[in-house]
Amino acid sequence: MAEQATVVITGSGGRIGAILRHALAGTYRLRGIDRVPTPGVPGALVASLTDLDAILPVFTGADAVVHLAADPRHTPDIGWDTLIPDNVVATANVYEAARQGGVKRFVFFSSMHVCGMYENDAPWSRVATGDYAGLDPAGVPLVTAEMPARPDGPYAVSKMFGEALGKYCAEAYGMEVVVVRLGTVGREDRPGSDARSFVSWLSHRDLAHLTERAIDAPHVTYEVVFGASDNTWKIYDTLRARSRLGYAPRDNAEHFRATRAR
Repeated sequence: MAEQATVVITGSGGRIGAILRHALAGTYRLRGIDRVPTPGVPGALVASLTDLDAILPVFTGADAVVHLAADPRHTPDIGWDTLIPDNVVATANVYEAARQGGVKRFVFFSSMHVCGMYENDAPWSRVATGDYAGLDPAGVPLVTAEMPARPDGPYAVSKMFGEALGKYCAEAYGMEVVVVRLGTVGREDRPGSDARSFVSWLSHRDLAHLTERAIDAPHVTYEVVFGASDNTWKIYDTLRARSRLGYAPRDNAEHFRATRAR
């Protein structure tokens, strides 16, 4: 990526958008777009991603897009009346705006939930619930990007749409697409109290570093990686981001478990 590349962040006014704005401001020229104002990003657009004509100017001449904006609720009862406009139409418009704007690199934040049904099967179900008896974390087989998706709800299905559209844009238009199946990024920079957060936790600085690598890694056509810190207990193949993108996480959820135990 060119020095001081121009990067568009969708959902720039949100929680994860704020983390990335602060972390990446000195590295890239940032543009923002959200339904709410984006503090600290001059000229950030306030608009709905469902309005393609309104959002097109933000993408013109940009080098990369980090697409965060979505309805993040992943409960089984979330309705398609929300997911279709916010997660499907909006995502389609962002890809199209990027294509028309000449954007080369597209980073799509998907979710580990696209493979969430694997967590119902042993040994992954045991890891996800904290039943570690007799298990060696180094011996737990990992769910990989090559394995079939097994979405655990409508939200995950909507994320699969964005992954598939990225594959199409990579092959049809030569766009470089990195799909990050995101783990858990908390408002507080620590895992939650539930066992699964010790699987999926992604620290703020590892999030920022992973995003930089997704923007800047060379030789990308279409790549799918899982996004978490260097957690001891893994279910998903977070190691893939190291080999494919040069991601080098620095944090591990176990540090917080040890701290809490004292």
